[in-house]
Amino acid sequence: MFAADRWANAFIKVCEGGRKAGADMDDDALRQCEAGLTVIKAVFHGLSHLHNVVSGSASASRLNGFLRAALQKCGYADKESGVEAACAVVFLLIQRDCFRHTGLLIDQIEDLLLKKRNILTVLLDCAEKPDDDFIKAVKTTLKEREGVRDVLVTTVLMPRLLGGYRINIGGKREDFSVLGRMKQLEQALAGG
Repeated sequence: MFAADRWANAFIKVCEGGRKAGADMDDDALRQCEAGLTVIKAVFHGLSHLHNVVSGSASASRLNGFLRAALQKCGYADKESGVEAACAVVFLLIQRDCFRHTGLLIDQIEDLLLKKRNILTVLLDCAEKPDDDFIKAVKTTLKEREGVRDVLVTTVLMPRLLGGYRINIGGKREDFSVLGRMKQLEQALAGG
């Protein structure tokens, strides 16, 4: 089983350049991580249709040499920790026949970088399209309540909620929908 969280944490650690665990990430380390993530995304996009063909040590070595040469031509410095981490990750993914999981890894790295920037990601299930004022109010409330710098909200239309909304933060869900209230009422009536 591919452990995207372990791979992402290792990538971030290398990009941070040996900082103490738990230390806040400075702007340079964030820039390094973003540069490396861009490299991983580009390689994944370029090779995603070949994931069954590109595997093993020989393929990984050939691609690593090609990738490093291409990056140098594009002006990336050899010792940038983000680029080095990206090259190492791509090499290992291909060598260990895990390249098909790169999409999961990219998502995990993006999530970790948002956390490092103190940005909360929220999924908002809505019965109907919310207006801008509502989204702004949700962001303001969550910034204050969760103590974060910013909130990224993704909305999903779910007419089956019948009205209202649900807020999904990580593994937690807060249900303010008509359907949710109906289920709470049903449970209350069944219990007593």
